Amino acid sequence: MTSALDCSGIDHGKLLDVDPLDRALWPDGAERAYRILYSAPNFSGDMRAVSGSVFVPRPSATPAPLLTWAHCTVGINEHNAPSRVGLIPEERAHLSHWLRAGFVVAATDYEGLGTDEPHPYLDGEAIADDIIDIALAVHEMDLDIDNRTVIGGFSQGGHGSLFAAALCTAYAPELELLGTVSLAPPVRFLEFVRSNTEDGAQPVHALVPTILAGLHTRRPEFEPGDRLSPIGRELLDAARTRSMGELDALCSATTNDGAGITGIAEWQPLIDALESTSPPATKYDRPIYLCAGGADPVFTAAQGREFAEALVDCGTDITFRDFESLDHIGLLEPAAREATRWAADLNTVRRADTAQQVPAGDGDVRFRVLDATGNGRIGPDDFRAHALRLIQSFGRPLGDPVAVRVREGYEQLARQLIEFYDLDGDGTIDLREFLAGGVGRGSAQVAAGAGELVSAVMTLIDESGTRITRTQFHAVTSGLGIGEDESDTIFDLTDTDGNGSIDEAELARSVVDFLVGQDHGSPGYWLFGRLN
Repeated sequence: MTSALDCSGIDHGKLLDVDPLDRALWPDGAERAYRILYSAPNFSGDMRAVSGSVFVPRPSATPAPLLTWAHCTVGINEHNAPSRVGLIPEERAHLSHWLRAGFVVAATDYEGLGTDEPHPYLDGEAIADDIIDIALAVHEMDLDIDNRTVIGGFSQGGHGSLFAAALCTAYAPELELLGTVSLAPPVRFLEFVRSNTEDGAQPVHALVPTILAGLHTRRPEFEPGDRLSPIGRELLDAARTRSMGELDALCSATTNDGAGITGIAEWQPLIDALESTSPPATKYDRPIYLCAGGADPVFTAAQGREFAEALVDCGTDITFRDFESLDHIGLLEPAAREATRWAADLNTVRRADTAQQVPAGDGDVRFRVLDATGNGRIGPDDFRAHALRLIQSFGRPLGDPVAVRVREGYEQLARQLIEFYDLDGDGTIDLREFLAGGVGRGSAQVAAGAGELVSAVMTLIDESGTRITRTQFHAVTSGLGIGEDESDTIFDLTDTDGNGSIDEAELARSVVDFLVGQDHGSPGYWLFGRLN
């Protein structure tokens, strides 16, 4: 287990310690290997040590590129760190292909694995910085590498790699991110839970208590023990303290009925908690290689095609591969051959301007601002993208209570806006529905949702949550890519009483007017994008 280190005052991505890695844990193709400690932020923003492995191939005539690798599920406690017990054999074999392709490989353990803090299983936001920061730390080692970087991951790691891909170019612009390889990511895990908990006589699948225990780590209000039998609660405790092998043995001796797990996929708190872990279907600024196995129950080929199509609709450059006859583990070998060739062919792409540019005066201007993913529909993923963008501009830690409130505020507002505009009941808003303007529907719920979001945003900007000064507003909008002149215009239009500051009521009115009012240029647009 990693000893506690005082990382106060240390920036993220700093190398803290280097030791030789146990030779038994090396993949084929590694000439050297190390176990390292590096700094990365935890939920509250405090810096702490994370462990990981670094595998170095035989030297070549030119500097090597870097693969930062995110591993599959190995457990959720300090006894399961791959830098201590090794990656699963199939993953080591997969990484051998990257080493032979000339990549240095940095494989994070994730927070809570190798340390005594809890591991937020299936929370891609929480491990995204672990995946990126190890890449930064490796650049402080005496290795012949350059800034070319590929993010890669399998299963849980494939899920986390998508969050890392969404954040990397803003979080670590010094890395030259080429693209991301996401292998069998559980982007819609509720279906897996449902299929493994419908039959009461079926033995408990070890991933189910792992999911339940992991979700509670980041969401303390989610209390799975309230839903389970005493035996089921014992399995939760085992998930938090035992290895996956030990947990699997305990689960195989218990039925879903015995654990109180039967039908848990219909339990609304679980539905809500799992939905919040889904990577947003949005436009990623670098190419993505995504694959699924036709015989994989974790990430089915149908889910893969659906997710890939959603990313294409958003404008993401995506390569999707369906390994029709292969299961979850079996796809690692052929995916290694294809993904390394795909990565070798990538060319550096200029970073796109992340701020939306929408011509003012168009009848659909508000729709295009709200449609952050650019897929022609407004849905929950758009508002998750808006939330991540705003929180990231503040550099607030993911577990910060105010950041959590902001995310929840955006998601609640999305649900209420969909209720207002969605005429066909498909759970999204298309342009036709938006331009119909919520005919015959009241806007009170939208106003209430906007009020909750604005309250959270006010506190994000100013701890007192009472008023925003022009100086504070300039700082916020600058982080969102809005120039000072435009910021001044927004501020003056929002400050309706002209007293030189914006209060909660003024900001809420501007947001509601933008969402459901008649003025396409209402100043509340800045919470969602840019007009020009």
